[in-house]
Order: sequence, then structure tokens, then C-alpha cells
Amino acid sequence: MKKTAIILMLAAILAACDKVYINGDLDGMWKLQQVEQGEESHHPTDIYYSFQRHMAQVSKHYDEKPPLRFIGHMTYRGDTITMSGFRKYLEEDKIATPDILKGFYLYNDSSVLKIEKLDDEMLIMRSNEARYVLRKW
Repeated sequence: MKKTAIILMLAAILAACDKVYINGDLDGMWKLQQVEQGEESHHPTDIYYSFQRHMAQVSKHYDEKPPLRFIGHMTYRGDTITMSGFRKYLEEDKIATPDILKGFYLYNDSSVLKIEKLDDEMLIMRSNEARYVLRKW
């Protein structure tokens, strides 16, 4: 009886220690590899998207400066990601303008993206304006 109780207690402790990703493979940091806009193809080297719980972060990483970061609200349902309400990281009173968002290849404050492919290594999504190819970072 004691052995069974100890085994059940250990199993419960180990199960409680597992990381819980409510968005499955989507959660985590992704490096933007390619953006296709019509006939044009862009290959940014410094743009990252991050997804955790109900939050999205877009960031640009520079060699000698701290990254430029904006955090917004995110919903993920089925194969659709909606991101909106981006504000500058640690300066919440600074709202991301459309010109700032274009620097991250987002074209309005309420971006709706359809997922074409998602696994633990690659994310491909499409908006009305572009197709995005990202790799897990």
C-alpha cells in the first residue's frame, strides 16, 4: 500500500512539473526567414516573432543595441492567429503605429494570419498581404 501511494505521489509531482504550452507547437520564439509579397521575396535576418499564452511579441535584434520589442494580444483558434494592440515593451504608453508594424511585415494593428504549416521546427502562415516562413529559434 505504501509503495502504491509513493508511486502515485511521484507521478503527480512529475506531471505537475511538465511545461504546459496552451498553444502547442506555436508557443515559443520564431525567427522570420522569408516574407513573400506577390512576386517579391524578402529575407530578413533580424526579426523574431514570439508567442506565449495570449501574447505575441515582435522584435528586431541589432548587433549593439537592445532589441526593439512590441507586445500585443494574440488569439489562436484552429488554424488562425489574430494579433492586435501592439505596444512598446516596457513603455506601454507607446502604441505601435502602422509604419512601425510594417517594419515587422505586419500591415495593420489587427493582423489575421492563417497557418499553412506548423510543427516543432517550422511555421508557415499567410495574411492577405504576405506569406511568412519562420523557423523555431
